[in-house]
Amino acid sequence: MNVLRGIGVPESNILLLLNRQPRSLLYNPVRLKEIVEEVKGMGIDSSTTKFLAAVIALTSMSKSTLEKKFDVYRRWGWSDQEIREAFQRYPSCVTASEGKIMAIMDFLVNKMGYHSNLVAKQPSIFSQSLEKRIVPRALFARELLSLGFTGAGTELQFTYFPPEKNQISSLGHVKRLVSEIHELQFQCFISSLELVLFMGGKPLQPLKVPIF
Repeated sequence: MNVLRGIGVPESNILLLLNRQPRSLLYNPVRLKEIVEEVKGMGIDSSTTKFLAAVIALTSMSKSTLEKKFDVYRRWGWSDQEIREAFQRYPSCVTASEGKIMAIMDFLVNKMGYHSNLVAKQPSIFSQSLEKRIVPRALFARELLSLGFTGAGTELQFTYFPPEKNQISSLGHVKRLVSEIHELQFQCFISSLELVLFMGGKPLQPLKVPIF
């Protein structure tokens, strides 16, 4: 742990590292120093928990495993610079399994029509559950757009577009839901579009939507 102390990592963060990754005590000191220097070289402040997250991420896998994760991102068109920047923003994006990375990218790019390089700007999405969080909110957001909500940040090419009929869940169900919770309509709108905002889109402006 002297390696961490030597570059200014707070004692509280070192204790947190030992709590989250106790095997770091047994980690090869030479390799640990390499990782620490690598993370430091990326410009991540050693006094922050993000630095700690980066060290934990890199010590949790071998170099070959890490390279396989990078290869998955490259398959989706990410450049090495985009991968580096994604890691700087959210180090844990490399801890997701190759299968999970592929599944999320397939959904966002192929099914939702997002541009791969824009997904790279919000790497924390890979910490979310695809089935329980991403898919339901994404599809519900698209249905709300079909009811008349429009996006302001069209130049980003990263907001939800009107979906194909075979990609929408029951529109009637959404209409009934809007009718039943009229008084909470705006709150539901905000909640359902969390993913849009989370993925980098600008806030969407609601139009006048009839209550069915």
